[in-house]
Amino acid sequence: MFADLKIGNHHWPTPNASFLERKSLTHFVQPTQSGALKSALWGCVRNGGTRFHEGIDLKTLGRDHRGEATDAIFAFDSGVVQYVNRDPSKSSYGRYLVIEHSHWMPGLVTLYAHLARVPSRIAPGTRVSAGERVATMGRSASYGIPKSRAHLHFEIGLWLGPAFQKWYDVQNFDTGNDHGVYNGMNIVGFDVWAVLNEIRDGRSDSVIDYFQSLPTAISVRIWNASIPDLLRTSPELMVNAVLPTGHAGWEVDFSASGVPLRFQALSASDRKGSGMTQITFQNDSLLAEKRCISLVRSGKPSPRLSSLLVRLFID
Repeated sequence: MFADLKIGNHHWPTPNASFLERKSLTHFVQPTQSGALKSALWGCVRNGGTRFHEGIDLKTLGRDHRGEATDAIFAFDSGVVQYVNRDPSKSSYGRYLVIEHSHWMPGLVTLYAHLARVPSRIAPGTRVSAGERVATMGRSASYGIPKSRAHLHFEIGLWLGPAFQKWYDVQNFDTGNDHGVYNGMNIVGFDVWAVLNEIRDGRSDSVIDYFQSLPTAISVRIWNASIPDLLRTSPELMVNAVLPTGHAGWEVDFSASGVPLRFQALSASDRKGSGMTQITFQNDSLLAEKRCISLVRSGKPSPRLSSLLVRLFID
């Protein structure tokens, strides 16, 4: 354990304390081949702002005689290991693991990718403590990452639930799903760079505090009376205490990056118009900040948001 690497109620995931010491990005992030430091951060930071990066890339401090990274990777908080991929050829994440932190809220997870090694004791069902060593930093991936750019790709996100394979099967992807319900496509990531800054600077006490403070960027009504898959895992996200009489649909609030924030059950009497989906609110300034994510097009849900709605309401 590294007690000096506390970040709020959590634990910094590498031995490098530069972020906590408020040093510049060059001390702790690993940029892409472009060399642009912002390319290591979360958001619309790649390919001239058109490509989305879902995590933050943290560089190594230590190397062995072969030049390979040796940094320990620590659990950001206590939780239960839900998934470990040990075959780097099967994912752009390479070797990666997912830890669920149900004491924040069921379904909230951290993801650690491009790992060199994951100890055999770290397996689904293993309980880990905040700051416990869970892996070794590396450069594993289904593509080539040079030694010079070995790093930890770190995400904080919301797992969307157990019905992922049903959604995957109707997408007409060219490859199979090698990772079950912990495929990265079944996790919607928070702005991890913002989370880390909010907690370090004392504006949020914890990840759940940050999550609960996220502003709504867009609200969508979907006239589907089924129970969203996400609510089966995270019922805290439902606004109503009980389903209303004549339950006919939902109003779902999303953050600017597409994180589902709240679900309000609606009755048939709330329905206006004939469309199956209706945008009832949008904050254009918030949406503009995440333009490459594009949740709205021409006043309608974008393909990205439409796909997310299908995922949430897959039957």
